[in-house]
Amino acid sequence: MLRSGELFAGYEIERELGRGGMGSVYLARHPRLPRLIALKLLSRDVFGDIEVRKRFEREGDLIARLEHPNIVPVYDRGIDDAQPWIAMRYIDGPDASQLEAANLPPRQAIRIIVEVARALDFAHRRGVLHRDVKPANILLEYADDEPRVFLADFGIARLRDDGTKLTQTGSFTATLTYASPEQLSGQPLDPRSDQYSLACTLFRLLTGDVPFNAEHPVGIIHGHLNQTPPPVSTLRPGLPPSLDAVLVRALAKHPEGRFDSCTAFANAAQHALENPAAPTVVVPNYAPAQSPSGTAPYPARPGTAPYTAAVRPGTARYTALAPAAPVAAPPRPVPPPRKRKRSRLRGCLLGAAAIVVLPIVAIGGVVAWLDEHGTSRTPAVTSAAPAPAAPDQSTETETTGPAAGLPESAGADAQVLSQRFPQMLPQADPNSDSNSGTGYQGAVCTTFQRSSLPPDTGSGDPDLGGFAVGWNCAGTVGHPTYRFVMYRSAADAEEALNGLSATRSDVKAHGNLYTNYQLSGSALLRPRLVTEFHSQDGKHAFLMYSTAFLATDDQLLDWWRSAPVN
Repeated sequence: MLRSGELFAGYEIERELGRGGMGSVYLARHPRLPRLIALKLLSRDVFGDIEVRKRFEREGDLIARLEHPNIVPVYDRGIDDAQPWIAMRYIDGPDASQLEAANLPPRQAIRIIVEVARALDFAHRRGVLHRDVKPANILLEYADDEPRVFLADFGIARLRDDGTKLTQTGSFTATLTYASPEQLSGQPLDPRSDQYSLACTLFRLLTGDVPFNAEHPVGIIHGHLNQTPPPVSTLRPGLPPSLDAVLVRALAKHPEGRFDSCTAFANAAQHALENPAAPTVVVPNYAPAQSPSGTAPYPARPGTAPYTAAVRPGTARYTALAPAAPVAAPPRPVPPPRKRKRSRLRGCLLGAAAIVVLPIVAIGGVVAWLDEHGTSRTPAVTSAAPAPAAPDQSTETETTGPAAGLPESAGADAQVLSQRFPQMLPQADPNSDSNSGTGYQGAVCTTFQRSSLPPDTGSGDPDLGGFAVGWNCAGTVGHPTYRFVMYRSAADAEEALNGLSATRSDVKAHGNLYTNYQLSGSALLRPRLVTEFHSQDGKHAFLMYSTAFLATDDQLLDWWRSAPVN
């Protein structure tokens, strides 16, 4: 700890301003200019090797070029006696974590978010992610009772990642309560990760609490990965429900469901507050935006469900090459819904989704379970009741279900799958082109076709080739997500299997013989398994894809062995 009057890197220390996990911040005097600066001393243990020091210098050069009215200017940086430091403008005021929501008018809270959003989009267009957006990194300087908003600590989370090797274990560096699902699951990040953290920050400024809070960190992680945020309109009187819809969209579990830029999100929030009677509209998915580097698009996931949000028609989608101010595009008319016959359960689900968008897929279902079981041979999931015993069979080759000869249509095909795997899938209405219901262990199941694939589970789902129809079942708390797909012939299924990079093994379970494909290149604690179901009639063939989060290959296999797939 430095004392008042002590010199460090040529700066005279005045006093300590704060201390945190990354180091300490001091108020110091510039040796040659009549200027007070904030001197941040980063922890020595963050910079353990020469490569990290090079990263520190490169990041410092990049961050120093971020000249924006809402970004704290960086004046200098260096390493003194193995202690890395950064000199930046001293902001004489509180940070946003010190603001009391009860005393902060909603308009003021959103104004802060609007200015931070501009700073983030400016950085994103220059290929810089913040990675640690939270109230403590938003500084306020008051002049004539109007605060000027600054965003601080660009690049610090990235430096911490490299210094502690956390990314290699799929860990995260942002403050837990503001971290995006992709940060928590070790997935690649893009600007929409910062948007998610910004939405958590707005939630905190409006309500005084974060969207997902729990006594145990596992509960917070589970909330980010699986739960819908509570409506802010129920937590603070006077907030309009249209603002709930904006936050639900910005807090979508998958980046593709969020707004196309931070400014688009902030503008939508401002519009919802200023126009509480404005209708909430369903916005279709946009084409994938370009990455900050301008070299590759963000990954597109066809078939992602529409999301509900209150937005201004014609808001421009974000691209890295767009100018600083968003450009309005022509309004996109929302096509009338296509009339179709739906199952009663599907109608109920869609009615509920019109109010609050459910998480697209529960990629973190195994979190709570893994917290209690540590060994690789512990079964990944145990059902509430044991699966019914399979009938004794003399043959080792499993047979096709009785519905193999139904006509070729979406509903009839879904019924083939339902009748073939009755304990894993809900029953399908053969006259409906889309079905949904509850599957094994409470999984939320919906049908899909090749032209409308379900969202990626976050594990990097394999291409299952030319199947006719599929059921996607999002696992609930403590349970993996799984899919069943049906092919018109065994040859079609074989072609899909040939395209997999996997380790093959024959497994006997429930009296039947199956072939499992353990997919190669799975992320740490994100096992993936494809199962082949042998067919004798030559009319249909079936594959099952299973994936879990925070589990081992053995744990996923144990879950599969216990599942009633026979």
